[in-house]
Amino acid sequence: MTNFRCVHVSSQASRCLPSRSSTVFRAQPLALAVMLAMLPVAAFAVDAGTDSADASTPLAAASANKAETQQLQEVEVKASSARSAITMAPVQADLDITQPTSVIGLDWIGNHEPPTSDYAQIAAMAPSVTAISPAGPGLGEAKQVTMRGFNDNQYNVTYDGIPFGDTNDFSHHTSSYFPAKMIGQVAVERGPGGASTIGEATFGGTIALRSKDPLDAFEVIPTQTFGSYSTSLSHLELNSGRMDGFGGGKLIASAQYYDSDTFRSDSGVHRKTAYIKYVQPVGESTEITVLSNYNDIKFNNPDKTTLTQAQINTLGRDFGLNHDPFSTDCTCYNHQVKQTDMEYLGIKSAFAPDWTLDNKLYTYYYNNDSNESPTVGTNAAKTNMGGAYKVNRYRAYGDVLTLTRALANGELRFGGWYETQKNERYQFLLDYTLGGIHDVKPGKPDSSAYKYTMDDWLRTTQIYAEYAWKANDALTVTPGIKGLQFQRAIEAPINQTTKTPLYYDQTWRKALGYLAANYLLTSDWSVYGQAAQGFLAPNLNQFYVPHPENNKTSPQQTMNYQFGTVYKTERFSADADVFYIDYKNFPLSSVDPVTKDPVFALARGARMLGFEAEATWYFGSGVSAFANFSTIDAQFKRSSLDLPNVPDGTLALGLAYEGNGLFGSISSKYVGEQKVYNGGFNPDDATTVTAFGKSDGFWQTALSLGYGRNVEDSFIKSWKFRLQVENVFNAHHQVADSIKSGNIYYLVLPGRNWYASVSLGLW
Repeated sequence: MTNFRCVHVSSQASRCLPSRSSTVFRAQPLALAVMLAMLPVAAFAVDAGTDSADASTPLAAASANKAETQQLQEVEVKASSARSAITMAPVQADLDITQPTSVIGLDWIGNHEPPTSDYAQIAAMAPSVTAISPAGPGLGEAKQVTMRGFNDNQYNVTYDGIPFGDTNDFSHHTSSYFPAKMIGQVAVERGPGGASTIGEATFGGTIALRSKDPLDAFEVIPTQTFGSYSTSLSHLELNSGRMDGFGGGKLIASAQYYDSDTFRSDSGVHRKTAYIKYVQPVGESTEITVLSNYNDIKFNNPDKTTLTQAQINTLGRDFGLNHDPFSTDCTCYNHQVKQTDMEYLGIKSAFAPDWTLDNKLYTYYYNNDSNESPTVGTNAAKTNMGGAYKVNRYRAYGDVLTLTRALANGELRFGGWYETQKNERYQFLLDYTLGGIHDVKPGKPDSSAYKYTMDDWLRTTQIYAEYAWKANDALTVTPGIKGLQFQRAIEAPINQTTKTPLYYDQTWRKALGYLAANYLLTSDWSVYGQAAQGFLAPNLNQFYVPHPENNKTSPQQTMNYQFGTVYKTERFSADADVFYIDYKNFPLSSVDPVTKDPVFALARGARMLGFEAEATWYFGSGVSAFANFSTIDAQFKRSSLDLPNVPDGTLALGLAYEGNGLFGSISSKYVGEQKVYNGGFNPDDATTVTAFGKSDGFWQTALSLGYGRNVEDSFIKSWKFRLQVENVFNAHHQVADSIKSGNIYYLVLPGRNWYASVSLGLW
């Protein structure tokens, strides 16, 4: 019988390798199957009698002393326990990673981020990641959510390993799916991953979200938050505990409602969210998970999402909308309703001594009904108030399958991913002065008020194989290969941009190679390297041209080379990496100078290189200091222009304390300067830049303070109070976002804002 030692490869996978001193795989198939799904999270040790997660340490990768699986459970009040650089690090990497990865654990999310946060606000704690929240933290869509300079639609976002995003360009709506209280962990994976990394956009990396796990004991946790901008957030979480009558099944369910006026004037938001997750053991070797998440959001959306300096000076930094029906900035013409959901059925099973299976069958949905683009002047009269009504809705169905076989000298992983999305999109013009009717030309009641109407489909298939070869006790080498296929189809009676009919489909195929290695120098120090290809499926906008069949396009690609090291002890935890990225097939949209038709082409591309590091030092007595840093040099190859909206680096500094029920932190993040250019410039030709703008780097400082106590002999088991203050020093920052008609448009950051919360642990 073969023995195995399980060590963590990344934030989404583990490897079980032959070992002389580890648990027998056959003896504990369920425990190891669950371990394959669990990530190393820095968590505090708690007394055995509490209902919180047990302590875990990433050092288990090099030693066999990790006795229990780490679960993503929120700890309302932690009992007295040992502290270390590992347990107190806000961001950290695993010893066994093969690409730069920053893991942000549930303790930081639950105690040091605003309760209103979205995943972008949380991920921005990591090096090379930026996010701007003009409405306030999680109170509206985050802007310029970049990773190493890659924009939001150039990297994956996953939830429990399931990629999600818009079907047309793979962008994400940060406030539309998973609020902070329903996220158990955020892992920022800066690289395309291995062959087993799935998604439409491994091009720039992955922000991997994980759901919270149910507690082992029955508990009800209500939370109430009040804060700036008349913000009120109510959250109720129910944990069933382990139900012996149902074979040890456990359930977590929560409901949340928040209401806020937001930082921007007359731009309120109302959001309802429901979440349920049920985990059912079946026998000794199988676990079934059912999860569902639903959101309903209503908000006023300013048509002026960015402002010129003149508008800021005249209207104020917080200008969003007003209530003047004769103004295009009236709330009556600028509002949206969104609904989203995600569901999956997951099965993990060790169905043979050397085989494990992990499969998720899933669906997710997005619907956006938007009143937008108000204007003075309609087909009926030049003085009438007009606007547009837009619908964008899609439903995705998919399946993610991974099969793993443990071999004598390593582990073979192979599997695949299939997803199909159908997207309905249309927009038509309105005449509000005439009661909001369709805006058609006078005397022509059959004339179309539609700007576009279409159905489009995206079908993605990816299959892969990779082998983690255990060369010796310290060295693991992982080659892999992935084959992918994208098929787009469109049925557009009125196509976007061209306004003409289009019925067309196109298929792209590509094979990608991967090679990574990790070497354990000692039990607390490792080095790693990676050479890997990333890709980005073609955007739907290439169909918005007169003859898309003439486009010679291929998926955007990156060739990534990166090397790093991880060092972890109780006193000091740190990791650092260097990277070089060759970016190919940069998309270019322009206008034909003769026909004035839109055209689609590919520029040569860009190159990116940089350095990243993060570290935590534990002083003792519950006090730690942390820092992370990145520098990025990103330029187009032919023109040597800096990539637009790419900060030249980031820096974060902070102090944290935890002990005797008291916890707190002060952290400050610097985002470097960035540039913007006029729209339609050719990245291969610097002379096409006719307007240029720049915004200087800026700091944002946050303060978190909290106190909690456990209670004995009462139905109130614990209580916790927390205060979060964002932009402590009330700095007035604005970040260049774009240039239109020669004017620089800025995103305006909110001033100081605060959120106070109280939570109870009941029964």
